[in-house]
Amino acid sequence: MIRGLLYGLKKFWSEVFSGDLLILFLSIVLAVTSISSVGFLGDRLKSSMQMQASSILGADLVLRSASKIDSKYLDLAAANDLDSAEMSTFLSMIITEDDNLLTSIKAVTASYPLRGELKIVNSQGAKIKHFGSPEPGNIWIERKVLETLELMELDKVSIGNKNFIVEGIIEDYPDRNSSFVGFYPVAIVNIDDVDAMGVIQTGSRVVYRNLFSGTQDNLERFEKLLEEIPANIRVQNALDVGDNLGEDIANSTTFFNLASLFTIIISVIASMMAVRRYASRNLLHTSLMKVFGASKLFILGHQIMQLTLVAIFASSLGLIFGYGLQHLLLSTLQGIINADLPPPSSRPVILGFITAAFVIFATASPYIKILSETEPIRILRNDFNIKLSSNLMIYLVAFFTMFGFLGALFQDIKLIIYIVISLILVTASLYLIGRLLIYGLSRVKFSYGTGWKLGLKNIVQRGNDSILQVIIFGLSLLFLVVLAETRTDLVDSWTETLDEDTPNYFLFNIQEYNLDPISNYFKDQGTIVPDFTPLIRGRLLSAARPGSDDVNFDNLMEREANLTWRNQLPLSNSLVEGEWWTNGNEVAEVSIDREIAESMNLKIGDELTFSAGGKTFSVTVSSFREIEWQSFSPNFFFILSPAAGRELPNSYITSINLENSQKFMNNFTNRFPTITSVNLEAIIEQGKSSLASASLAVQYIFFLTFIAGILALIASVYSNRDQRTKETAIMHAIGASRALIFKSAASEFLILGLLSATTAIIFSIALSSVIFIQFLDLIYSPNLLILGLSYLFGIGFIFIAGVISIRKSIYASPMITLRDS
Repeated sequence: MIRGLLYGLKKFWSEVFSGDLLILFLSIVLAVTSISSVGFLGDRLKSSMQMQASSILGADLVLRSASKIDSKYLDLAAANDLDSAEMSTFLSMIITEDDNLLTSIKAVTASYPLRGELKIVNSQGAKIKHFGSPEPGNIWIERKVLETLELMELDKVSIGNKNFIVEGIIEDYPDRNSSFVGFYPVAIVNIDDVDAMGVIQTGSRVVYRNLFSGTQDNLERFEKLLEEIPANIRVQNALDVGDNLGEDIANSTTFFNLASLFTIIISVIASMMAVRRYASRNLLHTSLMKVFGASKLFILGHQIMQLTLVAIFASSLGLIFGYGLQHLLLSTLQGIINADLPPPSSRPVILGFITAAFVIFATASPYIKILSETEPIRILRNDFNIKLSSNLMIYLVAFFTMFGFLGALFQDIKLIIYIVISLILVTASLYLIGRLLIYGLSRVKFSYGTGWKLGLKNIVQRGNDSILQVIIFGLSLLFLVVLAETRTDLVDSWTETLDEDTPNYFLFNIQEYNLDPISNYFKDQGTIVPDFTPLIRGRLLSAARPGSDDVNFDNLMEREANLTWRNQLPLSNSLVEGEWWTNGNEVAEVSIDREIAESMNLKIGDELTFSAGGKTFSVTVSSFREIEWQSFSPNFFFILSPAAGRELPNSYITSINLENSQKFMNNFTNRFPTITSVNLEAIIEQGKSSLASASLAVQYIFFLTFIAGILALIASVYSNRDQRTKETAIMHAIGASRALIFKSAASEFLILGLLSATTAIIFSIALSSVIFIQFLDLIYSPNLLILGLSYLFGIGFIFIAGVISIRKSIYASPMITLRDS
């Protein structure tokens, strides 16, 4: 065995450049590059998202409630070695002698924030040292408050009954947009000043938070103690927030994983063909070694050493390329991530080497067994054909081991199962189609007068080799076509989410007496009259299921809820269950967002009880909706029927799309000073930039899979090159012209290409529809342009690659070829 290993080491470099091991080497490089680039990127994104999530919360864990939180949880946290802070958030007017502004007031303790950074600067932009909250009687304000109220440092302002001195300017802070006050400018005060303000009264809308941070073990132990927490207190942790960060990143990652999976499968196909040809070419050499006394262990050692070296060098090169590609992907995704990422862990490196090992095991193990058991008698028989029928079991073991590894690697069993089933069905179909082709052609009588008839005859004579090439061509094209369609439609769906008609302004605090003047103002300015949506501030009190006493409605009771009422279903909503009301003026009903309904375990017919405007009322759940949040239109988790909501006190909200918006909104604000406007243009531009970045990253990863597919097609074309070269030499020897040989090969590859491409296109439509619906949540419509171009590319590439593969043998000397063979 040791001698065999040393012999394999000695012969490695001459073998690796022979062509067969080179294709295996390149296949593994591509597989490792793909999985490591996504692995490096995903590993860094995961770490970054957890860090950003903690920063978004301002802590590792938060208790959130609309009522004061019992101080016992602070004591419990201290007992578990956790740091803690308190915060209350509410809306109030900051008043000066000449003006006032509705502001989000954050009243915090000195330990705030526990995660992230609170940056306070003076009017010159220099940082001010602080301890998390201003001293009692002082206030920190955002620059928008400073500019709107024309304030300077040390100016006096008042909130309710309390006077404050402006001590600093808030440049940045954690937990942005974490509640209903997210659209308003922010001011930070000391929590001890809240009572003196006198602005929090019965019914006031306040969000109370307890913040906690510490080691992961202490946090997990603390969370277990919170299992019996009251229903009106919501528990948030950094992992929960991290899972919801960056929908664009999530969609990109889904495509990256899909592309990596396809790249590995295509690389396995290419590797299988390369190893098959390598084993076939080494049968003679191995038989000769057996004649000269080489043992089975010597042969095993020789082959294992060469394949191990291929795995090591190919993995190392693939990891280098993968790390470089990850940097390229990061540079394109920078508009989405917008953060410095921590360095990756060693996990992607380990996965890269494991991927190489499994690719080689899945493709080479049957052939290693055949080579080690080769008998010297093959030389006398001149039998150097590979027969796998007696080794079917080891091939099946390798096949399912590979897909077991992919399932563990991608941690998406559903996706792997769909791909495996598709792979089996397509392979079986291609085999049957290939067998029917052989049978049909064998029934036709050929004359040897024309090249194309000779090519068809060659397909029949090669039989199993022809069927194998149809399968390999078809599978490689299938995965390339599916990924091409997925890439194109995914990018198109991103582009459509932010079209030219996307609203760029929200208008709040619109009262009923403002409706006609605002409508007239828009008419006079020649713009579209906005659609006003009622906004009702309420609270969900309870839920019940008629006829059932024991129903778990989770912990979402007694939660604040923005409500509205409507006659018609909003354009950005679609019903997924139930029916929209037809007699909404008579029956009190509610339509609920599907995700909220699922989280609350609600069903059609359940009864919800709300309080709003000092009234308590009950409604029946009539439907569930899917909401298109990217529309930037006013959307609500709960929509009431007119009978339930029309008489409730409400303000109005609307979204509008304006050109030359800055000048228009300046005039509008002067005309309607009590209405709050929120500019969405910066958010929309950031979204467009993010989508462009994600689209570019998708192109890079698709190109990697495309190269793997090309390599698999080349490996398949060259898999029986030796046999073709020998046949070409014989035909030359008996007088066949180069033109005749060329025509026969061209017709053979054209028929194989037509058959493979047609089958791949048909099955790609089925597989694409499953991926779109099950994994990308998109509506699938066949992309005729992509399908047509893919069809022509598949036929053309197989034809051209096949012709090129036999070009050298056509012009080679028949005597030299036959002598060498």
